[in-house]
Amino acid sequence: MFNRTTFEIGKDIDSDGLPGVTADDCAIGLPVGCLTRNSFDQVKKSFALYTDMNYDITDSITLRGGLRYTHDTGRQTDFESNAYGPDEVLVVNLIPPSNLKYSTDNISGKIGVDFKLADGDLIYAHFSRGYRASSFNAQAFFDPSELSIAKPEKVNAYEIGAKTQFADRAVTLNLAAFYYDYRNQQFINVDSLSAAQTLLNIPKSRIMGGEAELSIRASDMLGLRAGVGILDSKIKKGTVSGVDVSGNELSNAPSLTFNGGFDFTVMDSDTGKLSLHGDVSYASSQYFEVLNVPRLQQGAYALLSAHIDYESADGRWNASLWGKNLGNEFYFTSRVDLLAGFGFDYNHIGAPRTYGVTVGYKF
Repeated sequence: MFNRTTFEIGKDIDSDGLPGVTADDCAIGLPVGCLTRNSFDQVKKSFALYTDMNYDITDSITLRGGLRYTHDTGRQTDFESNAYGPDEVLVVNLIPPSNLKYSTDNISGKIGVDFKLADGDLIYAHFSRGYRASSFNAQAFFDPSELSIAKPEKVNAYEIGAKTQFADRAVTLNLAAFYYDYRNQQFINVDSLSAAQTLLNIPKSRIMGGEAELSIRASDMLGLRAGVGILDSKIKKGTVSGVDVSGNELSNAPSLTFNGGFDFTVMDSDTGKLSLHGDVSYASSQYFEVLNVPRLQQGAYALLSAHIDYESADGRWNASLWGKNLGNEFYFTSRVDLLAGFGFDYNHIGAPRTYGVTVGYKF
């Protein structure tokens, strides 16, 4: 696989005072006013042998287990990064041509037990060991030190839960509680001084929480659904940019999430089917980086969306009038601290209110 990515910082900033923004401006303000571009070839291969077994102890108790052996290899060749002016004139080679490779082996597996109750409900308890292969840093742009291979990530996952139905199967309720114990969790860190992006491992971290999903078939025309998640994340051991981050929260881990919605069929006849759908999602405050910079914390927010759908009786025509983020909520999807080196925070902003019409026809 060949990949090429261009990273732009203030490519319209004129540093030399002369007309036009050129390679000279990039040379003065590097990396401001530049097109920073990396490229490489990458080949990853994964071979695995696995087994998945179930054993019924009784009609209501089932043991589950499995083993997996995985062999992963990766090779990254001809990695190079250069800074160009906005006029595409080469200014400087930032990372000379480089090659990296890795080879890893892993044995993982799972074991658990299912209890099937007389009314068909299910209670379960599972343990599994997960594995994520080594990774190359495709976000290396500014310095050879960014070129790295992350160690394999491993997780011991414990989960208990229940899958239940009530009211003649009109109500479905699923519950789960979990604890994930990570070793060498992989993540990208952005240095606030140089904007260097380094692929790192956090030696020890954990996530624990629970979730519930509820769906109600109120009638043949109306369905309701809701879900809630509770999360507590913590770094148990790790150092990032010379800072001990032990005790900090993991990134993108809000402590509370909620989603809900309804599906209402207004009409279902020989002339076609007309239905209304509404959705709400909520996330409590969260960080986008493991240093937990208070300034970069995203506060709690909720998003509303809805769509009205029509489908012809023969199923060939369909149309949808839809809207997303109807409350026009302003929120961030990522935030990076670049104040130390560049004097600003680099933010990605969520999509504002959007709406439209979609029409389809099946041939």
